[in-house]
Amino acid sequence: MVKIISVLISFLLFYTEAFVTPYSYKDPENLKLSAVILSDMHVESNSNARFLKNGYTLEGVYSGGNSPDVIAFAGDNTMNGQSIEWFDFYGFINRYCKKSDVLVAFGNHDFGNTDDEKQYKTLSKRAINSYNYYCGKSIDRVYYSADYPEVRFIILGSENNAKDTLQVISDAQIDWLKEQLGECAAKGKPAVVINHNLIYATTGRQSYFGFNLTTNNDKLQSALRECSTTVLYVCGHSHFGISDGTTHSEGNVTYINLPSAGNDGNYDADEEHGSHGIGMLLEVYEGKFEITFRNFSKGKNIDGYEMTIPF
Repeated sequence: MVKIISVLISFLLFYTEAFVTPYSYKDPENLKLSAVILSDMHVESNSNARFLKNGYTLEGVYSGGNSPDVIAFAGDNTMNGQSIEWFDFYGFINRYCKKSDVLVAFGNHDFGNTDDEKQYKTLSKRAINSYNYYCGKSIDRVYYSADYPEVRFIILGSENNAKDTLQVISDAQIDWLKEQLGECAAKGKPAVVINHNLIYATTGRQSYFGFNLTTNNDKLQSALRECSTTVLYVCGHSHFGISDGTTHSEGNVTYINLPSAGNDGNYDADEEHGSHGIGMLLEVYEGKFEITFRNFSKGKNIDGYEMTIPF
């Protein structure tokens, strides 16, 4: 009943007849899997403006009958981790994403945006339970994986709150990540790792700021670099617009830092590269990833930032 009510509320608070230009796939006949990845939606219970922005973004993702196989969120889905914010967030998801598998990573705002351990325990449990309830999942911790025939998605998450929004990644989580990547390598399968925080010195100057990083930065980066499969590491958190620093490829790993899809005014960017609604369209074909950065809210690709990554 709560799921139904959340969807009905999304209809009551967001309805538009505006036409959003749908995106098209590069080679629909040979497409193996499609995914849209968004970050930093920041659903906030007392911000109708952000509610509308999130509505336009998801409407753009599903415009023209498009329905990606996977829709993933790279954390800071809510502003404060409140139950009403998860209610609103999943109301939109259950309204639009009926044919997509939904993957949700969690960020510092989902855990209260504080360094309080007690609050982390409360809000991380709420985040996990909300995801399980609204999306029919059964995860029991903030990191998990989803395996598809063409690719494996690996979701990482902070295991505590820390000062300055630093993300807490334990050795146990790093070991688990290595196992996941090892299994992908053994199957000849690429991996998409989604985590809220950045890795040091990977995606522009924003990746040099300590508050954007993790407590286990070196081991996390080594786990990615030392595996023998192609990896996309997709993160958010920094709120930087699309720029030459958004992506960085090194060996088998391509690092991608997404802007906030829920906020205007992403840093170091003009309106085209920093407004709300920007995310990533991922197309998986035989032997390659095709990546397009797009403003889903406005129905427009970000020119000059398409990527082809062989695997």
